[in-house]
Parts: sequence; C-alpha cells; structure tokens
Amino acid sequence: MIQQMDDELKREHTAAEQRMVHRIQRIMMECHREKMEAVQKAREEEREIAQKVIEDQRSIVLEELVTTGVTAIKDQKASLGQLIKAKEHEMNVYYGIAQRQKQEEVQEVLQEKEKTHQATLDNVMGKLVNTQGELLSVAKQLGIMTNWKDFLEEELQETRAAFQKYINYTFPKLTPGHADFILPERKKTPSRLAKETDKSTD
Repeated sequence: MIQQMDDELKREHTAAEQRMVHRIQRIMMECHREKMEAVQKAREEEREIAQKVIEDQRSIVLEELVTTGVTAIKDQKASLGQLIKAKEHEMNVYYGIAQRQKQEEVQEVLQEKEKTHQATLDNVMGKLVNTQGELLSVAKQLGIMTNWKDFLEEELQETRAAFQKYINYTFPKLTPGHADFILPERKKTPSRLAKETDKSTD
C-alpha cells in the first residue's frame, strides 16, 4: 500500500515535473517568440526611423543642392552677363580700331588717287597751254600772211587796173579779147586752196 502510494507520488511528481518542463518550454518558446517579434519590430522601427532620417537628410541635402545650384546658376548667369558685356565692349573697341584703320587706308588711297589725278591734270593743262601757245603763234603767223595776201591782192588789182588803162590808151583800136595775150585773165583759185580758205572762214 505504501509502495503504491510512493509510486503514485513518484508518478505524480514526474508528471508534475514534465508538466512544469512543458510549461517552462512553452514559456521559453513564448518568450523567444515575443523576443523575436520585439526584435523584428524594433528592427522595423529602427529601419523606419533610419529611412525617415535618410529621407529627411536627403530632402535637406537636395534642398541645399537646389539652393546652391540656383545660387551658382545666378552667379554663373551674372558672371556670364558680365563676360558677354566685356566681350561686347572688346568687340566694339576692335571694330572701332578696324573701322578707323579702314578709313585711314581709304583716305590714303583717295589722296594717292587725287595726287595722280592732279599730276595727270597738270600734265594735260601743260600740254594744253603749249598747244594753245602754238595755236596762237600759228594764228599770228596766219594773220600776218593774210595781211600780206590782202596787201598783195590789192597791189595786184591796182597794177592790173593801171596796166589795163595803159593798154586801152596805147591800143585804142583793139577789140575786146585781142589784147588778152598782153594782160591775160586771172587764174582761178585752185580747188584745194579754195576748200582750205572756206574751212578757215567757217
């Protein structure tokens, strides 16, 4: 009887120990599960926090980059505007110098052409003066010759008239035409001289 009770107690004690072990195991498993869930949750929270921090930091950095970029663009635009103005001023200076040099070259060419034209004009005027002097000399000689011609013509006419009177007085009985051998008719002016006389008269 006592042995049975002892065996029963042992069985109950063993069963109690087993139940305790099972309970402890369940508790340990539950704790492990809760621990793992807590760790997982903590990791997720840390990841979310880290992600949020990264996003915030990225936003800050991006904003700083945008601000810096805008400032840099403004500075670059201002620098570019100043550079363009400086280049425009430099080009205007170069253009002014080139324009002035071109005007000076054109002025030199015009002066050279003017000198050449003046020299040619002086040469022509000199030749014209010489020709005019020669023409005046020829005209003077021609005037003298014309005066001599008129004088000789007048003297010849007077001589013929006097000789005609002498013939009429000496040979009063001669009919007209019989004394032609003594005082022949005047020769006509040659056609070449007549043309030249007409040209000089015109």
